[in-house]
Amino acid sequence: MNSWIRNKSNILIPLLLLLVNISFSSCIVERTLQLSIVIDQEMEMPAKHGLRSLISRLEKQKITFEKVDSIDKAIGETCLVLGTNVGKGLASELALGSNRPLLIQPESLSVWRTEYKTKPVWVIQGSDSKGLMYGILDVGERLSWSSDENDPFNEVEPITESPHVGNRAISLYTMNRAYWESRFYNEDYWAKYMDMLAINRFNSIIVIFGYENGGFLAPCYPYFFDVDGFPNIKMGNLTFSEQQKNLAALNRMIEMAHERGLEFKVGIWDHIFRGGIQTGGLSGEVESEDDKNYLVTGLNGRNLANYTKAALDKFLQEVPNIDGIQFRMHAESGLKSGKEMELFWTEVFKMIKAKFPNLQVDLRAKELPESIIQIANSLNLNFRVTTKYWMEQMGLPFHPTHINRENQFDRRHSYADMLRYPKNYKIHWRLWTGGTQRILLWGSPEYARRFAASTHLYDGEGFEINEPLATKMEAQPHNMEPINLLSPPYIYYDYEFERYWHFFQAFGRLAYNPNTPSETWHREFEKRFGKDGGAAVEEALHKASWILPKIIAACSPYGKFPTTRGWPEKQRFGDLPQYALAEGSDIQQFASFDTEAQILIEGYETAKRLPSNTSRWFAQTNLEINQLIAKAEGYIDHGNKEFYSTITDLKILSNLALYHSIRIPAAISYRIYKRTNDPHALDDAINYEKQAIEAWRNIVEAAADVYTSDLMFGIDEAVYLDINHHLSGHWKDELTYLEKGLQQLQIERSTYSKIDSPRSAPKYQVNAKINSKPSFDIRHHAVSHTPLNHDINIAASIKAPSGIKWARLRYRPVNQHLDFKTLNMERRGESGEFLGIVPSSQIDQRFDLMYFFEVMDNEGNGFIYPDLDLETPYITIQFDRR
Repeated sequence: MNSWIRNKSNILIPLLLLLVNISFSSCIVERTLQLSIVIDQEMEMPAKHGLRSLISRLEKQKITFEKVDSIDKAIGETCLVLGTNVGKGLASELALGSNRPLLIQPESLSVWRTEYKTKPVWVIQGSDSKGLMYGILDVGERLSWSSDENDPFNEVEPITESPHVGNRAISLYTMNRAYWESRFYNEDYWAKYMDMLAINRFNSIIVIFGYENGGFLAPCYPYFFDVDGFPNIKMGNLTFSEQQKNLAALNRMIEMAHERGLEFKVGIWDHIFRGGIQTGGLSGEVESEDDKNYLVTGLNGRNLANYTKAALDKFLQEVPNIDGIQFRMHAESGLKSGKEMELFWTEVFKMIKAKFPNLQVDLRAKELPESIIQIANSLNLNFRVTTKYWMEQMGLPFHPTHINRENQFDRRHSYADMLRYPKNYKIHWRLWTGGTQRILLWGSPEYARRFAASTHLYDGEGFEINEPLATKMEAQPHNMEPINLLSPPYIYYDYEFERYWHFFQAFGRLAYNPNTPSETWHREFEKRFGKDGGAAVEEALHKASWILPKIIAACSPYGKFPTTRGWPEKQRFGDLPQYALAEGSDIQQFASFDTEAQILIEGYETAKRLPSNTSRWFAQTNLEINQLIAKAEGYIDHGNKEFYSTITDLKILSNLALYHSIRIPAAISYRIYKRTNDPHALDDAINYEKQAIEAWRNIVEAAADVYTSDLMFGIDEAVYLDINHHLSGHWKDELTYLEKGLQQLQIERSTYSKIDSPRSAPKYQVNAKINSKPSFDIRHHAVSHTPLNHDINIAASIKAPSGIKWARLRYRPVNQHLDFKTLNMERRGESGEFLGIVPSSQIDQRFDLMYFFEVMDNEGNGFIYPDLDLETPYITIQFDRR
């Protein structure tokens, strides 16, 4: 018996100890569980994505947590309650109990703190599933900022946010088959890409099929399926299994987008391939290298409309979860203007209305005939018009005050004559960032904030921007292996788009909420570059991000309009004689180089921003960025690859500013020479051009071997409007062209004998002021709304140290087809008060009205108010038409 007891004891004692240990361990787990996530509602896809992201962050930071369906079951030290306004979940109950207003606007979120039975509770509430996802992602990001193990919520702040801009879209092209398919079939790529879009609160993605693709995806339908009744219309030798693969990949992309709260649309830009501009300018040599298996055969003018109706019908059935279609309407899509185009769209619109009446359709505005808009309206089609915001480039963050005269009377870009009342359609604004910002880093919250606000013109529904690297591999053989942007020693990412995190952050977050706390990006710069280094890099990038838009607005030759021709990051913008003819792309705000030459020769006045002022701005920006680069380099080891490539980009941008700061006086001097035939002015131009070339040499040295030697972002060489455009190659190639251009100037100079005669032409006047703008004190209460059929009194206080010589009110309907009228403002005594009255008889009631002030002081300094460096440089009056 004793032996039995002893044997049992040998078994029982360890067992008891084990049970005690398990019980004790369980108590420890219960006592140290940090977080209980309470979900008592069925979550839709976007919110589920937010929750997955949150859990991933919690696990990464080793924050212990549980998920429960009732707060009464929660054992964590803190509770996190997730829910929407829909239904009677705990989040709504807690909100009502705290007298919090319900969120009404779609995609809104609220994060707030309360208590439940003495336990701390954080509530994340959305007006819908997207809003809830945004709130969860925000809290997850803030949890990652915390360094307090005992209080992981110490960085979480109460917030309530609603979208400032309703539709926040990013678009991508499919210009090259090999590059497109290297991404198309890669689900990991899209997961990371769309994760970045979601956390930055984009809510729409657009994949564009057909755009100067050399016939690839022109049209896109045979890439996905064959159409019954049209057996001869095929894409190369594409097999049924390959078509099925493509269709499955597209539907999976849409599913992944919806999981992250993103609408998914496709752009169908080519309807038939007829060569010409659709080739993308591919040379015969490049075309012969390609295998042509991407071309659609069997489609012609006789079967075009019927095939498109049937193919689009099948596409919308095979891709049932698509959210909309964007159509290119005009001749560049392959359609012939006139009868063919009108018949085509009539038939397509009828099919959409009959079978897919709720489908959202975007009609591209370029060359869009009024008759086709009327057809869409007569069918009550669910459509809107989408137009180019500022050429096919990224200008300043406001609609151009006055576009170039070459396009003033058409609908190539801006709003033309389309913002008329009564409204027959909605407007969507498309900023072609992809022509300007292709490879260099960009990010300016202030630019994004101002741009987002401007998209409310005509109650705009939102905007679309291009992704970075948008035109990569354009005009290259479709079977060519895509280039790597950076040379292998400098690559620090999985996918190239990850370099541009601040681009996505600035446009997405500031469009959703223009008052987004700056700590949102401060923390990211600090994480990547350290506290001090991050602050310096951030400030430098924010300054540098205004350089390219200013180049486009003030220095761009008109021939650089198209995305497939102009590239201010890499191009010198022509030889000096061509550059000197540039007007910029807002001719109401910026005086041309030739205008300043005339002013120096003839002495007349203008309130426009003079090129000499712009030159000074570029020079000062270069100086400030260089100081910040030096500061950052003092904090960070160059072994940080992201830092090294970031500094490389900043140096390139800084020296681009230096280049234009010097080339502007070269251009003005050259125009003085052409107007006076005085070789002294040509000597000035040559000397400035030599200095500009040295600035470009700095760019080449900065880029070094960081970037690949052939940046394939378009055609290698094309002549358009008398300028030779290079959209491949490297900065060192442009240096060679600059040196050749200088030689031509020197040859021109050699035609003159030695100068013995005195100088007759004026010299370029350097603006030596650190602040390149004259000093005015202007105070004005903007007139933003007014009834119709009344005169409009517009008053301002205008002062300057030297006194005011004159003040003018400039105004016109919001219609680019019209020029601004001028009204000399009446001076009211000596107090600096001025008044202008716009008579009701001069108001076109079909449009709203816009105005600004031009002023001149007694020293010959001009200025336009509002100041384009600080705000939209005009004021729009919306008439009360109720």
